Amino acid sequence: MKARDVNIDAWLRAHQPEVIEDLQTLLRYRTVEDETAVPEEGKPFGPITYDCLQEALGIAKRLGFDGESVDGYCGSIFVPAEVPESEKPETFGILAHLDVVPESTGWDYPPYGAVIADGKLYGRGAIDDKGPAVASLWALKAVKECGYKLKKNVNLILGCNEETGMRCLEYFLAHRPAPDFSISPDGEYPLTNSEKSRAEAAFERRYDSNIRLQSGTVVNAVPGEAEGLVPLSIEIVQPIAESYAEDRPFGVVLTEEGDATKIKVIGNTAHASMPADGDNAMQAMLQLLAKLPLEGEDGEAVRGLADVLGMTLYGEPFDLDQEDASGRLTFNAGLMNWNEAGYTVTFDLRVPISMSSDEVRKKLEAGMAKAGATLKEYEFGQGYCIPDDTPFVQKLMDVFNSRTGENMKPMHIGGGTYARHLPNAVSFGPEGYLCEAHAHVANEFIDLEQLYFNCCMIADAIIALACE
Repeated sequence: MKARDVNIDAWLRAHQPEVIEDLQTLLRYRTVEDETAVPEEGKPFGPITYDCLQEALGIAKRLGFDGESVDGYCGSIFVPAEVPESEKPETFGILAHLDVVPESTGWDYPPYGAVIADGKLYGRGAIDDKGPAVASLWALKAVKECGYKLKKNVNLILGCNEETGMRCLEYFLAHRPAPDFSISPDGEYPLTNSEKSRAEAAFERRYDSNIRLQSGTVVNAVPGEAEGLVPLSIEIVQPIAESYAEDRPFGVVLTEEGDATKIKVIGNTAHASMPADGDNAMQAMLQLLAKLPLEGEDGEAVRGLADVLGMTLYGEPFDLDQEDASGRLTFNAGLMNWNEAGYTVTFDLRVPISMSSDEVRKKLEAGMAKAGATLKEYEFGQGYCIPDDTPFVQKLMDVFNSRTGENMKPMHIGGGTYARHLPNAVSFGPEGYLCEAHAHVANEFIDLEQLYFNCCMIADAIIALACE
């Protein structure tokens, strides 16, 4: 295996204070899409995300790169190859994103404070995906400063809507040429060349209800809290709630609201693709409500939903627990809105690529019919798999193993990244090596040494894929 370039490492080490400062700057922007706001021209995802994009393009300009806003959907920093135009070089894409999921609760540090403590930089987006975006910019700068000549174009694309639909990339591909091959530093090391398909399904049951229940902020995260109101006195609810909470990983808080009782269930959030890493407060709330003496259609609706969902992580009640080379199906009950007109519940499933959209939809419909619920919305995104022996994949694996001294193999994940929407694309870091997986959770952070490692690793990838 080829030795790494110590000059690159030394240059990046010397500039780490600036790298950290640039990341802190971007972390202070709350780039959560406001889906209720009326989009302005050039600001499709709101003014804060637009300002963050302008800040990132300003960093690129300071580093000597020309960048542009693609109508506010994303930023494009295109660095041309240093070869005669007649050679028509390919383009190597690096895709990161500046938007983030909502901060949720349970933080020990301000989620947009960019606080450094114990060698870690805390903030929503630190690891997913502002940290990798900044690392990519500085890696490209290091490659240029250390004398490497680009034989291929490099296009660093900074999306603004990855977490809530990837309309940024869709818009980019409609207005700019797609890179010939790409990495997205938005997955796990050593490399991910297979992503499961993703299904999102919303079901509803409409009737006159006396229950109120809200849980979840985005469907692609395990809800860490659920709040409900039931038409029962606290004297009735309390002993049942205390018995339920005993020996379970959930907190339950009760508040008297006249003749009704407000119930708050506290669990632990996690990424929807790894539901076993969290404790789903919505499912726990339904299990608790099913034990209460709720009458009429409210009682029927609660018990039906609790029976169907249980505490499933893998879709067992729907006969969906399947597995293939891309991995095992995962199931996340992510959003719940229960009001006077009934409920809507939305699921996020990461699906083995051998399963079809129709199979998943029909099994979900059959299961939810037992709860008296009907399908409201359904979306399915097909996964992908690039063979392990593809030269592009092998080069990247050599990059990783050369730097680390490991002999690891490509990975298959349930998360959905930009890679699935591009030709010849894989995700390459930043989690899974020297870094615990904690995207979408409270106290998201990046270890400062991990930030440096990511800069070096992405620089290695640029050299291997665009300079050699």
